Amino acid sequence: MVLHGRRIPNYASRSLLTPLSDVLAGAGIDADDLTDSARGFVEFSGELYGIPLDLHGHLWHINVDHWAAAGLVNDDGTPDIPYGIDEFMSHAETFKEATGLPFLGMWTNGLSRNWMALVYQQEGGTVEAEDGMPLINTEAGLNALNFLIMLRDEGHITDNVDYGAAQEIFLNGENGGHINGTWVVNFYDNQVADPEGALKNYYVHNFPTVYDQPAAWAGSHAWIIPQGDDPDPAKLEATLTFLDYLNDNNIEWARTGHSAVNTSVVNSDVYNGYPHRQEYAEFVPSAVIPPRENWSTAFESIMDEELSAAFIGEKTPEQALDDAQTRLEDFALFE
Repeated sequence: MVLHGRRIPNYASRSLLTPLSDVLAGAGIDADDLTDSARGFVEFSGELYGIPLDLHGHLWHINVDHWAAAGLVNDDGTPDIPYGIDEFMSHAETFKEATGLPFLGMWTNGLSRNWMALVYQQEGGTVEAEDGMPLINTEAGLNALNFLIMLRDEGHITDNVDYGAAQEIFLNGENGGHINGTWVVNFYDNQVADPEGALKNYYVHNFPTVYDQPAAWAGSHAWIIPQGDDPDPAKLEATLTFLDYLNDNNIEWARTGHSAVNTSVVNSDVYNGYPHRQEYAEFVPSAVIPPRENWSTAFESIMDEELSAAFIGEKTPEQALDDAQTRLEDFALFE
C-alpha cells in the first residue's frame, strides 16, 4: 500500500505495519542510499517501515517576466531571489509599485504548511517539544503567523482563495509567484509551451527563506506492507521483489517534479537534466519532516482551522496559537 510518511507513526505504533530494516538488504534495496529527508519519513523508533516513493514539498514558482518588469532579475535573466525578511519585503514593495500585482500567491485556507516552514526557518524554531509533545504557542510561531498576516494586510498576497483559485491566479499571470508543490513543476513547465497561456517565462526556487535558515514543508508517499509484525513469508518475499523494482526505477516517478529519494539518483545527470531541477536543488537538504509522533496526524487539520481563524480576524494570533496548542495536546494525550 501507499501511505503518507507522516502517518507511519500512527500505524507502526499499533504494530499494523511490517518492520523492514532486517529484510531490505536481502531484497537488494540499499536503505543507506536514501536521502536523509526521505529516509526520515519511513523511520519510526529506529525501525524502517517502508520505502519512500518520493519526497515532495512546497516550492516558489515564479513568473520571471513580471519580475523583469519590476527590475528584479540578475544579469543572466534569472530572478534576483531575496534572502531574509528585509530583502523579501523590499522586493515585494518594489514589485507591487512596478506592476500593481501581488508579489506572492498561496491558498489562504490551508496555511499550516507555510507556517510550519517559517517556524523552522527561525533559530531554534520547532513544533515539537523535547518530550515529543506539540509546541505551537511560541515566539517563533507568532512571528510566522504575524508575517503571513502582514503580507495580506500590505497587499503582497491575494486573500481568501482556495487551492484551485490560487493556482489559476498564477497561471493567468496575475501575481509574481506562487507557493505550490513539487507536483506541479512539470505541469507548469508545460503551460509555458502553450501559445495561449499567460505564463511564458517560468522559474522554480526553494520555498522563500524569510528568516535565519532555509526550511520548507515536506511530505512523502511511502510504500508500506500492512501485514503487521508477523508477515506471511511468501507474501513478504513477493512484495519485497516488487519494492526492489520500484526502488530501482524511482527516477521515473520523479519526472512529476517530486524529488527522487535515492542519493545516487538525485546526483545523477539524468535526474538533473529534468526541467528546473537545479533551480530548486536546495529543497532536499531544507525539507522539514513533521514530528514522528501520533499527534502529527492531526497537525494540518487543526492548524489550518486555527491559522485561518486568525487570518480572517475571528481570533487574535495569540489566541489562535493558544487554542491550537490546547487542541493538539488533547489529541496527543488521548492517544
